[in-house]
Amino acid sequence: MKAFKITIAIAICFGLLAFTAKPFQTSLSAQLIGEWRNFYVKIKATSLKTGKVNIMEADSANWQTRLGIKPIRTYFKADGTYYSEYRNLKDSIFKAPSGTWFIKGDSVTMEQLKPAKTTLKMKLSIANNKATFNGMIDFDGDGVANDDYFGVQKKFTAQ
Repeated sequence: MKAFKITIAIAICFGLLAFTAKPFQTSLSAQLIGEWRNFYVKIKATSLKTGKVNIMEADSANWQTRLGIKPIRTYFKADGTYYSEYRNLKDSIFKAPSGTWFIKGDSVTMEQLKPAKTTLKMKLSIANNKATFNGMIDFDGDGVANDDYFGVQKKFTAQ
């Protein structure tokens, strides 16, 4: 009888773990839906040829001066698709990548379909309408995702 009670207690614990793990994923997905705008970015780009690391960093105070564009807008839709808008300083869209996205654990995978196919996988956390993305990308265009990306985006809400 004692062994039976221990078995039941263990089963309840595993059941609670399974029950609480799934809402986290759903919650993260639900929180990501909407419009996000870049607020801060830091990229450590490693050159394949020289091994030299170049650091590019921008925040809301110097974004336009540093990058020559307005903060990137990314729209995550409930149907699992997304698109981003890259706008010049005159607010004209000059680049609009799009594709699909999904959450697995604490990471978001974005499969860009246009203009060129590529996959980005980032650790993601969301708190207080700020999303933090961290992962390896090919920022310097050398064909290898060996550049460390850390970015913060704010959820945009129309006022």
